[in-house]
Formats: sequence, C-alpha cells, structure tokens
Amino acid sequence: MKTVQVSRRSVLKAAGIAGAAAVMGINLDSTNSALAAAEAKKGILSKDDWHYGHCRMCMRGTCPNMYRVENGVAVEVMGNPKTPTSKGALCAKGQSIIQNLYNPYRVKAPMKRTNPKKGLQEDPQWVEISWDEALNTTAGVLKEIRERDPRRFVYSVGFGDMDFFCTFLFYFAGAYGTPNYIKTNGTLCVLHYASDLVQGVFPGVKPDATYAKYILAMGMNLGMGIASSDGGVRGLLNRIYNEKDIKVVCVDPHCGPDASKMEWVPVKPGGELAFLMGVANSIIFEVKKMDFEFLKWKTNAPYLVGSDGYYARGADGKPQIYDLKDKKIKSFDDKTLTDPDIDAKNVMINGVKTNAGFVLVKEGLRKNTPEWAAKISGIPASKIREVAKDFVDNASIGESIEMINGKGEKVVLPKRTSVCEGKRGIKNMRDGVHSDLMTKLLNMLVGSLDVPGGMLGTQRGRFLSPDEDGVVAPKGEARFKKPVYPPQHINLAEYFPHRHTLPTLAFKVAADTRKYGLNYDIEALLTVGGNVIASTTEPYEMAASVAKIPFSATVAYHYDEMAHMADILLPSHALLEKESVNSYEGAFDVYTKETISTRVMMYRDPMPPLYNTKQPQDIIIELCERIGMIDDFNANINKTGVILGEVTFAKLDPKDYLEPGKRYTIAEIWDKGVRAYFNKPLDDMKRDGIIVQQMAPADAYNSSFFKKGETRHPIYFERLKRSGDELRKFFTEYKDKIYLPDFDMEDQFRYYEPVITWRPKDLTNVKKGEKYDLISINWKTPTSGIRSAAVDQLPYLNEVSETFDPTYGKICLNTKTAAEKGIKEGDTIWVESANGKVSGQVHITELIFPDVVGFAGALGRLVDSLGKKAASYPMYNKLTNAKVSNCCAVAIGVSNSVPVRIYKA
Repeated sequence: MKTVQVSRRSVLKAAGIAGAAAVMGINLDSTNSALAAAEAKKGILSKDDWHYGHCRMCMRGTCPNMYRVENGVAVEVMGNPKTPTSKGALCAKGQSIIQNLYNPYRVKAPMKRTNPKKGLQEDPQWVEISWDEALNTTAGVLKEIRERDPRRFVYSVGFGDMDFFCTFLFYFAGAYGTPNYIKTNGTLCVLHYASDLVQGVFPGVKPDATYAKYILAMGMNLGMGIASSDGGVRGLLNRIYNEKDIKVVCVDPHCGPDASKMEWVPVKPGGELAFLMGVANSIIFEVKKMDFEFLKWKTNAPYLVGSDGYYARGADGKPQIYDLKDKKIKSFDDKTLTDPDIDAKNVMINGVKTNAGFVLVKEGLRKNTPEWAAKISGIPASKIREVAKDFVDNASIGESIEMINGKGEKVVLPKRTSVCEGKRGIKNMRDGVHSDLMTKLLNMLVGSLDVPGGMLGTQRGRFLSPDEDGVVAPKGEARFKKPVYPPQHINLAEYFPHRHTLPTLAFKVAADTRKYGLNYDIEALLTVGGNVIASTTEPYEMAASVAKIPFSATVAYHYDEMAHMADILLPSHALLEKESVNSYEGAFDVYTKETISTRVMMYRDPMPPLYNTKQPQDIIIELCERIGMIDDFNANINKTGVILGEVTFAKLDPKDYLEPGKRYTIAEIWDKGVRAYFNKPLDDMKRDGIIVQQMAPADAYNSSFFKKGETRHPIYFERLKRSGDELRKFFTEYKDKIYLPDFDMEDQFRYYEPVITWRPKDLTNVKKGEKYDLISINWKTPTSGIRSAAVDQLPYLNEVSETFDPTYGKICLNTKTAAEKGIKEGDTIWVESANGKVSGQVHITELIFPDVVGFAGALGRLVDSLGKKAASYPMYNKLTNAKVSNCCAVAIGVSNSVPVRIYKA
C-alpha cells in the first residue's frame, strides 16, 4: 500500500499564504493565481479521489470547496472553481479544514463521566461506553422529564456545530415541548432589530458595492477582517484598486485589514453614535441637500404626529398627511395625495397641534452639531463635516438606472450610491439599536434603501410588505410580543420582546429559577455546538450554573468547556465527515457583481468517519425515536419547513409531508427541501457540488416591486415608542413581583423613543484619574473571528497567525498610552474591569485609538483539555458582563466594550 505523507511544510504553505496576505494586507495578485490553479486541477477531478463539499470553518458556510482523499486520508483541499461567487477561493481558515478532521483533541467515542463532582478544575474521569448506553441513558432521562414537565429541559445550540443553520436541530425543542430553546450564539447580534424595523428583513442589511460610490463603514469589517472568500471582498477591492470609482471610510477605534485598504477614521469607543448624529446634523442644517422625493413617498417623514408622540389619525383611523398641493389633510393612502409636506408644523387635527415626523426628527438633531459630536467621538468637527458633504455629494440623488425584472420587463429604478452601515463595534453598547437606527436614518436622508447602490437586505426578492399604517411591517425581532407574568422561559423572553438571544441571563436564572418567578427547576441540558461558558460573558458564573444541572449531555466535537461539565458525551463528526447542504442567498459583508443576483446551493459529500462518531442530526433523530417523539419531530418539519440555509426555509407541499411514524434520513429530508425550493433533486448537487440560480437584476432590489407611497420606511420610529409604552405599563403593574437585578425601569424605557436622543454611558464617562481609566475593545481576525471549527486550537493556523499578525493573542495599546503607563513591547500586564481580569503580553501599535485596550480574535480557554496553546491566550469575555443595565436597552445585546485599568503582572 502506498504511504501518504502530509508534511507540516505543505499544510503550512496551503493555510499560510492566504492567512498572511489577509493579516498583513499584502496586495497579492493571488486571486488570478488561485483561479489558474483551480482550472488546472479541473482535469484531475475524475482521475483522483476528489469530493465536493462546502466550508464551515466560520459561521458563514458560503464557500463551496473540494477535498481529495488518498488511501483514506484527506490530503488536499481547494475551493470549488465552478462557484460564481467565491471562484474557487478559500481563506486561511478554509484551508485548515483538514486539521479540523485530524484534531487530536476530538471526542472519539461515547463517554460517561464517573466523577460526580463538576467544575472546571475537576477531572471528569471519562470512561468509554457504547452508543446504545450513551443514547439510552440520555433518552431515558429526557423521556422521564418530558412525561413529567418538559419545561425542566434546556436545549442549547450554537455556532460550534455550524451545520445547525442547514438542518432541523431547531425542531427538537418544539417536538419535545420545552420553551427553553437557548442559542448561546447571538449575544453580539444587536443588528436584527433595526434592520427588521426599517427594512423588514432578517438577519441584517449589506451595502450594494455593485453601484455604491461611497461607503461609510462604522465599527465593522467589509470582509477583509475575516478574510471572507465569498466574492464580496474581491469585488470591493476591484472597485477600489482597479476601477478606482469607490471610496470607503472606516470609522473604528482599531485599524484592521479593511481600514488599512481604505480611509481610517479613529473614533473613541462609545462615541460612534455621537459622530453619526453630528453627520446627520450637518447634512440637514448645513449641506441641506437630501432626497426629498424619497422622504416624501418612501418614508413616514410626512406623517403628522400629535403631542403624545403617536400618529395623528383621521376619522378612518389612518395616519394623516398634509398635502401642499391643495392645502388639505389626507390619509396616507389617499389617491389624491400629490405633495406630502415633510415640514408641516402646527397642523390642527381634532383640536390638537401636530407636526410632521420629519420636523420632530430634525428638532431632535438640532443641538447635535459637529462641534458637539467632536468632543464625544474624538473626531474633529471638520472631519465630521467632510464626511457629511462627501456622503451627500456621492449619493447620486436624482439619478436612475434601467434594469430587467423577472417578467422580462424593463424597469427604471432610483440609483443612490452613498451608503452607511455598522456592525457590533457600534451596536453592542447601551445605545446599540440607536446607533443602528442612525445608520438607517443617514441612508434615508439620501434615499439609499433597497435601491441599486444602497443598503439591501440579506434576503432578496419581494420580502417587504406594509402594515395597516402603510409603513414597513417587521417580520422578526421588531415585532412586539406582549409581555406576560409569570415567565415560562428561563431566559425571561417574556420581558424582552425585541431580544435576540439571552444565554447568559438564561443560565443565571437556571441556577435559581424560583427567585425569578418560575415554578419549575432545570433538571437536564442537551447541548449541540453551544458553549455558554466560553462564548458569553461571566464565564465562571456560567460554569457554576451548568454544574448545578443534575444531568447534562453534549453532542461534542472536542473536549471543550461544555464537554468538561457533561455527564454523557455524544461524539460528533468533524466537518468533512458530515453530509451537509447549505444555501447561500445573501452577502454577509457587501454585495458585488458576482453576488448580487446569485443563489448557490451546496452539498458536502462526507468522508467516512475516522472514529466512533455520528452526525449530529442522526443523534437528534435517534433520540427522538428513543424518547418516542418522531411523530412530533416530523410534524414540526411539516409545519415550519426544511431549513436549507440561514435565510432559506423550504416550505413543503402537503403531498410531500413527512409521514407519521416514519424515521427519515437527513438526505431524504434535504431532498424534499431542495426539490421544493430549487425544483431539483439533491442528486444534482452530488454531481457538481452546487446548484447555481440567478435572479433577474431588478428583482434583487425591493424598490422594483413597489410604487411610490405603497410601502414606507420609518424615519420616525413610532413603533419603538409603542413598545416602550407597553413595556412600561407592564413593568409598573408587576414591579412588586418581578425579580430582575440590575434593572432600572426608567432608564431602560427612555431608550424606547421615536426620535433618537444622545445619552452618556459608561464608556463616555471614562476619565483619567479614575480607577477604570481606559476602554476595552475586541475585534475579529482573519484566522479567529469566532471559536467555531476549533480554529483556536489548530497548530498551523495558530502558527501562521502568530507569525504574520502581531496582534494575535496579544493585548494591544496605543504608543501614547503605553508610554504614559510605563509599559513596553512584550511586557505582561493585567487588564481588569469591574467584572474580572485577564493577563497577557503587550503589543504596542499606532493602529488603535489612545486610551483603548484592544484584544484580537475569539481566543482563550478555561480548560486545558484543548491543549496548552488554546488555554494560553487571554480570554476577553472575562472582562464583560450581561447585566441588563449595561446591555443594549432594546435588543439586550451585551456591551462588548467596558471601562478597564491596566497594570504590570
């Protein structure tokens, strides 16, 4: 038999080149080289043992790949050259997927804990058991609890098993009957509320770099910071360097790979909202050029508002608008409405003075001048004015473009080419939703929503619909869900109708449910790809809560913190061993020519498992069968559909429903979904690895489906005020019964306002001379954007990162700050917050705002069962907390920056 040798040098070469280029910002002509190499390899696909797949080395799964097996060993990986979006490219993480397979810290067989004591410092004393014993033990406990009270069971999932987007793991909780389905990911996902409120879309929005001329990027990366290979970065760099017809301004405390290619505007953490308000003030009161047609017909700017903050309504119950044409007050949908007045003031309706919503927006921003914003953000007033002028000058207000729609018709769409977007850098703060809404407001001032060159939803096609008031109807987290008492969910979801995920709160409550008003205790936990200990705030408190749960089983890929605390380990396949599908329908960073109209469905042909492991979906279905809930599981799929991707739900025709009493394979279920959504069988992907579909150009833009006045984006956030008033009423009624520490009702609901108001917060109150005189920040890196796929423990990936990224695993200080503190390059220091402390080596750099302490990547472990290297990096999460009083007041996302102090270790 031929011996296959996989050398350290060869794997380093494959994983390192892309990583080095991404980390250092080297402008290599690597794309063409990669494509040429891919073309050359096309001819050997049938000669050698190549298999089609797709990458899940980060949360996205948007990059189809191929891997080669020789004598049962995976020896090579490359991108699928047939893919129109990624064009055969893979990032450094994608190149290291083979190490995900051969990771020595994997769980290789079912395990049972024999040490009854649970703790991060306790040895579980694992013993290997059979699959029958592992499944029967788990199913037995869960079956008994389900028959008695299904609420006592917690089902927790997360990004760790990245195929959960494209599966039916969701449905296990619904079939079981527990309300406690907890996602441990998403504490930093404040982005969903504002995108849903303003554009009716989930999970978020992205700039259209196909036509944009000016992108204002706030606290975010545009794909380079995570080395994205899905086509967005390539298209954007082509615009910047080759076509030279786009300008990108990155406003961020840290200069990462994205900002290094563009214009970096350093900002003091916490001052981003003030900067945005200053830009809006300058546009409205100084530049005075806006897309007035858009404001009149595509927003609720002309809706008249009474003194109570709500729409003024006519006899028909509809919001009213003042028509400048005939000086009459009319309902918003009156067919005679000709010239809506966005500047209407003191209009009397039913004896009450009303003003147009836009008048209130302008008055709210009047005092937020560039000079005011400069004091808070650290960005000079002159720069704020320059950004405001450039944003308007590049917006192409009044221009249009002709496109073809899905019916083959020519349609003329507005073309707006300035766009502003932000991510967790500005959203994971107390006023995170406000910052997000302010980016939307800037786009509305120049008409840059759902049009070519503007801000587009991740979901494309006709996803918008108006509510009864003619304003965009939210479909997700912006919908108000009536609060109730007593709560039934351990994450207290009843109290927070606009939350995304609340895992830290859930496990705090789980430790003492009765104190929080629940009438049951938590007795069992099943985790699939989630890690509430390492991936959220207050890790030691989370570990203590998990340890108190009487029974815990984990579908475990490796021996991480959650595995360390479990009673039973159900070992999971590695990525290349998992049969999988995934649908790519929307960009995560920017839309470009390759991605704007393209839909790619991917399939992974699995490798035979190396060890005694199983596919997570098979484990879940097996548990369903042993618990006796297959019928419930099938019924949930029939009701909701087959999940084929993050935003792709395939609703089944009743004739294709899963039959009661029948256990289906995952391939059979996916085949039903693929046929329903793509009108093709799963076997089509097995031949080529992908199915590619193109939508008509105009159909990628929601503006092509609606005439003026048919659906209006809210620039006056009446729905947010409505939520706050309802919540205030509820909490007032039950204030003597609700136990919720760190909750200030008056402060909480001040943020539920129709017009954004600036309020100081912890970060903007940090001053020299106080105990905590610095501000911490954290950012994604090209090789460690998230802990999924074990990227923090793959030795070649770590070696490349440490070699080419001087910030990796280090604590970063500005040169000025280091000098003031007497700290030199390579010193070991402590960083301490009110929540905890962490130590690490210092890297001194000019690429970070003064008085800021920066941490790169999702690194650091609390157990050494994943190797000493993974455990040696500083863990940023030790510094943060999930106190409701510190979280975003609306979406309840944790604050990712906190006041800190530093001192030598």
